[in-house]
Amino acid sequence: MGTTGIAWSILAAVTATCLVVLVRTRWLQSRTLAKCVALSVLLHGALAVVCAFVGGWAPASWGRNEEGRMSIVVAVAEEPLDAPAVDSSSPHVEPAADQHASAASAAVPDVPAIPLLPAQGEAAVAPVDHVPLLDVAVESQIAPSSPAASAEDGADGEVRPDAPTHRVPDTYADRVGARRATAAAARGGSEATERAVQSALAWLAAAQAADGRWNAAEHGAGVERAVQGNHRHGAGARSDHGVTGLALLAFLGAGNTHRDGPHAAVVERGMRFLVERQRADGSLAGDAEFFAALYCHGMATIAVAECLALTGDDALRQPLARAVARTLAMQHPHTGGWRYAAGDRGDTSQCGWQVMVLASARNAGMTGFDVAESRARGFLQSVSSGAAGGLAAYRRGERPTMAMTAEALYCRLLLGMPAGMPAATEALGMIAASPPAATNYNAYTWYYATLASFHAGGPHWEQWNRQLQSALLPLQRRERGPLEGSWDPDPVWGGHGGRVYSTALSAMTLEVYYRHLPMHQREQRMAAVPPSSP
Repeated sequence: MGTTGIAWSILAAVTATCLVVLVRTRWLQSRTLAKCVALSVLLHGALAVVCAFVGGWAPASWGRNEEGRMSIVVAVAEEPLDAPAVDSSSPHVEPAADQHASAASAAVPDVPAIPLLPAQGEAAVAPVDHVPLLDVAVESQIAPSSPAASAEDGADGEVRPDAPTHRVPDTYADRVGARRATAAAARGGSEATERAVQSALAWLAAAQAADGRWNAAEHGAGVERAVQGNHRHGAGARSDHGVTGLALLAFLGAGNTHRDGPHAAVVERGMRFLVERQRADGSLAGDAEFFAALYCHGMATIAVAECLALTGDDALRQPLARAVARTLAMQHPHTGGWRYAAGDRGDTSQCGWQVMVLASARNAGMTGFDVAESRARGFLQSVSSGAAGGLAAYRRGERPTMAMTAEALYCRLLLGMPAGMPAATEALGMIAASPPAATNYNAYTWYYATLASFHAGGPHWEQWNRQLQSALLPLQRRERGPLEGSWDPDPVWGGHGGRVYSTALSAMTLEVYYRHLPMHQREQRMAAVPPSSP
């Protein structure tokens, strides 16, 4: 019998004994109603004390300030009770025409709804020579899907990885060879930005550990700075899987995979590290602390998805399917948000990474999460404000910020909002009001603001790009030595993520010109039909 069962048994025995004593002594025969009320109050007080000792006095996902020890982490890390493992109501093998998902119940009624468009196409690319990624030891625990099996998957409500197509989605097609240089020149890049990227990749390659990971603590992660007044108890010191995912995304963004590119061996070791250590529940968070775990899972999952989309390597297909299923299980079933634990109502920062998980998985050929995307749209509506609904807060009821507005805009573009909508214009106005400068370095905010501005396009992007390059390029370490090519941890979130985090995010920011096809230039956008009104 577990701790909970023992506690309930003791409480029941004590209660029964007390009731028998009270009845036999005829104590209840006078002023019966008042005494019954008193007994009820005492009984419920005892129940509350027992529950507090069993479940913890202050679970970390309660309240607005994340304080205290995280002894509840083990209880919420495995099978969640508040959200299904997968959205079983979502179609898994049907074409895009069957994408009429219901909206999240938490949508804010006075924020304008946003029309969406169907999914994008893909462009074929020539095959490349294969550099083995996952050897027999890994494949023995991960059975690649076959076309025959794929036709039967999805009937039981599980996320199904589709059959390999060996085609690279249009959105990634500019990363390789001459197309990269052409795209960079056409969209605002320069020789200086590309030199900075290559120098950053060289530093990241040198910083990789022998087992394929990037050691977060070794490069300055886990320094507590009580950002925005919240103490996160040094979260980030064990975020190896998260910073490894970010580092891999920087290499993948410049056209390197485990099959091709000057850094193929680096990508191979990093991808092997992530996949071999995936947990049974699909999590790629590794040993990350409570506040960092879902962030790490999202970053690592996006890296696996992009590598699969670029190469079509079947050995990555099942690990990605399990990781996406984990993301779906962590989404709140009603608010549509993600936070630290399953059942948390959600915040915009976590939402951004998990929406990118779903978008990257779509690019890798997966289906089966239309309902999750519809719920995410509802969550973004719930944190929105402004005349056009373009501003966004960290959580519902809080004031909008530039960082969350930029992240929410990028998510909405990924989920199909046309770039010319008034909500996008309003968001871009807030971003423009806080231009990047060397004195306010924030790798996280600049990354999302750059993504949002680039994909929205127009004069705002041109202005932001000029300001970004003027601020970000001089901050890169250029002196000869072990730090050459890296960026120092920024004064905001850099303490939690360390030098690998700041360097990888800054490199991806400067890869924006070719990492993805600009969404405002696509004839079709990757998204479903807009959700119906709740």
